[in-house]
Amino acid sequence: MSGMRFYYISRTVVAVVFSAAFLLMGAAWWQAALFLLAALLFFYWAPRSGRYAVYPERGVTALQRDEHTQGVADKAGRNAWIALTLAAVALVLYSKSIQAELMPVQWLSWLLILGVIAYFASDLWLRRS
Repeated sequence: MSGMRFYYISRTVVAVVFSAAFLLMGAAWWQAALFLLAALLFFYWAPRSGRYAVYPERGVTALQRDEHTQGVADKAGRNAWIALTLAAVALVLYSKSIQAELMPVQWLSWLLILGVIAYFASDLWLRRS
């Protein structure tokens, strides 16, 4: 049996176990099925994404981070942190310029979304080669 086959079988078992646990915790059957489908799609996509170095001979642990993929992840994290910091500074300056005593919590949610988008956009840009 090939190494990637072990990887796919193990990830299918993991997805089924977590989906069953999700169902046992009170989720509807369709939510557990949707979670199972999303997990299986992710595990199928992961070796093809370029986010990991794939070593089929390692079987269950076929996906590893090598120096290049770890460097890309580090740079993407740095870029997201910079974008988030600059946006937070701009938000504080704007809040002070309109003399607001309180900052709405919804603005912080938007900052979090901005940070996630900046991370994944930077990650995709750095992996394009």
